[in-house]
Amino acid sequence: MRRSLSVPLAGLLLALVAAPALAQPPTTPVPGPRDPNQPPASAPNGPQPLAHAVGDAGTGLSVIRLGPQGVPTNTILPGFGEQLPKQSVAEFGLGLASAQVNTEAFLSTERVVTQANPFGFAVAGRAPQTPGTLVQTAIPDNPQPTNGGLPIPETPLARLKVLNGSVHARWDEKVGPCVSPLATARTSLAGLEVLSALPAEVPLPAKTSLISIPDAFEASSVVKLVDLPGSKNKAVESTSTMRAVSVELAGGIRIDVATPPTLTVTATGDEKTSKITYTAPVLKVSQNGKDLGTLDAAHPTLDIPLLLDLVVIKLQIAGLNEKRAAFTGNGFSGFQLGATARMLDVQVLPTDKLKLPSLPSALAQISLGEQIVRAAAPQGGVICGTSQPPTTVPAQPGAPAAPPKGAPPLAYTNAAYNSIPLFWTGTALLLAGVVIFAALPARRRSRG
Repeated sequence: MRRSLSVPLAGLLLALVAAPALAQPPTTPVPGPRDPNQPPASAPNGPQPLAHAVGDAGTGLSVIRLGPQGVPTNTILPGFGEQLPKQSVAEFGLGLASAQVNTEAFLSTERVVTQANPFGFAVAGRAPQTPGTLVQTAIPDNPQPTNGGLPIPETPLARLKVLNGSVHARWDEKVGPCVSPLATARTSLAGLEVLSALPAEVPLPAKTSLISIPDAFEASSVVKLVDLPGSKNKAVESTSTMRAVSVELAGGIRIDVATPPTLTVTATGDEKTSKITYTAPVLKVSQNGKDLGTLDAAHPTLDIPLLLDLVVIKLQIAGLNEKRAAFTGNGFSGFQLGATARMLDVQVLPTDKLKLPSLPSALAQISLGEQIVRAAAPQGGVICGTSQPPTTVPAQPGAPAAPPKGAPPLAYTNAAYNSIPLFWTGTALLLAGVVIFAALPARRRSRG
């Protein structure tokens, strides 16, 4: 009885400690004045880079979803949640790497943000921040990356052996994001076991865990500026890359990664030249040395029964989802695009054949190689340059500095400007009155 309740209890554990599965670092919103009539914050001082660019890439080594598509999406708009896809009851992510570039961020430290998360949780879409994250931000510039081992979480859902991370965020004071490398984040592990605490009643022959990755497994997220053909400007490129050798499943199933996936979006500012490039994975599946087939773009799914069709493992290459749109905002107007993909989805006990409403798509779903990329560029591409400060005429030695030519007179915005001449006029009249009063002859009063 206790073993049969281990998976539901694991889901309850996720509900108690929620955190992001594929969290992108949030940016601080621009604070507005409390009084609508209050003037805005002053502009930055000194020369500023002309480059405008927004891009981010997120990659996860593994994401475990309990009850996928099991709960509705909550929104602040009434009735809008019904139009959105349903979310998982709980999610648990391992080895998350994210790189983000936003030249329009209000805080200078959020222009470039790179993170390597050891793990993350989410329950019904709600995800607090996780500890143990490796972070590097710019401004200021970081000539060298930050490398180190990430803390390995103790969880009944997954066990890791060695997990490492690397983050690098760059920024140039003169040309801003026009530097290479710009934003890079990586996570890598050597050894992974997923769902290693399944109930004994679930038959998984010749293995104690559902998924095992004995070899190196690496996730990489990169955002950079690339040359724009026929122009001296740049394009924004966001790339998510997976590196894997093989995956072993319960029941003697082996998956060899013949071609790892790579997902790239390139934003040029123009819809015609912006593009999404996806190298779909090619996975060769075998069971106890017997070839079962190949998973690729032409054959994206494969069902493998483990026990008289009652216990089924469904393998699927998640299709590419794309989004493209023109935009005006963030300080510039142009074109943006994004895409998502997953290298491999492993579903345990899929429910599509039951034909019952309000059921999640499977008891559990493990995604290997989760990829998310987005990019936005202004019309004409990213300009790599610096705005020049206003020119001034050098003053002669000993002479007061002259105002720049063509400078408009100061506007009379309040009573302070008028109080200054009134003060000096009153002072002069008072002084003149004192002088006149002192110069007049004194008159003696007659005594009667």
